[in-house]
Amino acid sequence: MFAGSVRLGTPDDANAIAALHAENWRSAYRGLIPDEDLGDDLDRERQVFWRARFASAHPERRVAFVATSDDLLVGFACVLADADPDHGPLLDNLHVKPGWRGKGIGARLLNEARLWSAAIAPGEPMHLWVLEGNLAARRFYRGQGGVEEDRLVEHRGGMAIVSLRCKWGQG
Repeated sequence: MFAGSVRLGTPDDANAIAALHAENWRSAYRGLIPDEDLGDDLDRERQVFWRARFASAHPERRVAFVATSDDLLVGFACVLADADPDHGPLLDNLHVKPGWRGKGIGARLLNEARLWSAAIAPGEPMHLWVLEGNLAARRFYRGQGGVEEDRLVEHRGGMAIVSLRCKWGQG
């Protein structure tokens, strides 16, 4: 099991989160999204994204949790309280560094996300979107009590990108 720590993320974590985010997209999404989305611009784009997310208005309506082992960021999760009011808080990101998976990090981050969601939006479910072809993530979410409910198809870069909404009830 994971012997590291989980804490609230801060703006100082933005670059490390961005690097892990890009690394995971490249390892998990190859063939599931257009290759151009995984190119050289991804690292810079994720840095801009995470700096902006930490600087955005109403920080009390979003949270990032980071998992660390010694000084290495090995996972993170981010929840947005108001991204989709019809479906409850959105777990917008949950990523664990390759080589660190299977140690309980994802489950611990997911649990923190669910606790925060229950506190910020009592009685509402938490949800996320997962790529249909990301079978390992789908198995993990189902194993953590998630239920797949909705399907979304987007077309980008000549590909059909299929996502499934996975929900967790409160209580």
